[in-house]
Amino acid sequence: MTSPISVSELVLKDPSEIAELLGGIYEHSPWVATALVEDLDTLRALTTVTDLARVMKNIVDKASHDQKLKLLCAHPDLCEKVAKLKELTKESQEEQSKAGLQSMEGEELAKFNTLNAQYRGTFKFPFILAVRNATKFTVLSALEGRVVHSPEQEFVTALEQVHKIAWMRLLTSYHSSDYPGFLTCHVLDTANGCPGESLSVHLPPPRAWTNIEYSSQLSCRSRENANSVSSPITS
Repeated sequence: MTSPISVSELVLKDPSEIAELLGGIYEHSPWVATALVEDLDTLRALTTVTDLARVMKNIVDKASHDQKLKLLCAHPDLCEKVAKLKELTKESQEEQSKAGLQSMEGEELAKFNTLNAQYRGTFKFPFILAVRNATKFTVLSALEGRVVHSPEQEFVTALEQVHKIAWMRLLTSYHSSDYPGFLTCHVLDTANGCPGESLSVHLPPPRAWTNIEYSSQLSCRSRENANSVSSPITS
């Protein structure tokens, strides 16, 4: 397997090659990568996956409403994904079985189909959820929570999911060898398929954490000052 190249190496390639390599980061929307390479000064200055994701996100955010809608509609319909699972090879079925979508039947499957049809009919684009290895319970919960959104609210939420998918694809394909890593913690609101907001996470420090400094914002605290820490995590 070929190791992912760094972002620093990527941006030194020919613009047309960069556009081709990044053309699939946003689902069937190569125009994002095409716009990226039009500003070579900004492009050449990128060194991290975070930088690259931010610039590509900005291109989408500044696009017209029609372009954004086409981007949302470019994503496959969840019902079609589930229907096609049974047509996959044994190996692929095993990979997909982690989510358990193909195991839905009876009332569970009927609920899924009803919610998905209601979602598509209301918002005119497919349900998009950027959660790797999401279980059927996560998908159903997110569908049920988001189908009651206003069209304006869900348009924004769906785009956020698209950006997360793009971010995960970039992380899989490229790395930032010249950039230090960091530890992060996320709490998922499974009812809406997005990060939880204004939630408190209580992290009583185990004995093994004697020399570990931590908090929700990764600000440093010694154990002696961190007993019964309540860490609000927001996004």
